[in-house]
Amino acid sequence: MSTAICTVGFGTDEYQQIKQLRQDVLRTPIGLVLSEKDVAGEETQTHIAAIEHGQVVGSVILKPLEQDVMKLRQMAVAASHQGRGLGAKLVRFAEEEARSLGFAIIECNARITAQGFYEKLGWRTTGETFEEVGLPTIRMNKKL
Repeated sequence: MSTAICTVGFGTDEYQQIKQLRQDVLRTPIGLVLSEKDVAGEETQTHIAAIEHGQVVGSVILKPLEQDVMKLRQMAVAASHQGRGLGAKLVRFAEEEARSLGFAIIECNARITAQGFYEKLGWRTTGETFEEVGLPTIRMNKKL
């Protein structure tokens, strides 16, 4: 199956699908709901979607932090598409997008369960583990 990875506009049908995917993959399993606070400010962020047969099956968001630092956040891949390399393709696309926008460093707060995934893509941990949405998390980054 051919999966297209592209940026999508805030407020579009694809953006609504991204929000639902984030709820299904990132919030429901830990008993939380994606709130208005969680999506505040997203109109100024870059939304990346993996689309297959018109449906969003993966997504990630880029949020500028500082002049040269971009944050990768809310990485989600549909359960039906996990383990196929789609997450790695999304991260690589996001890295290229951040580089093309002039950023030198990309960082994320990775759930400990995803640390190895990011390490395989050349990311490194910075600092100690902490708790985010009730889960052990580590900050990671990569020079672009």
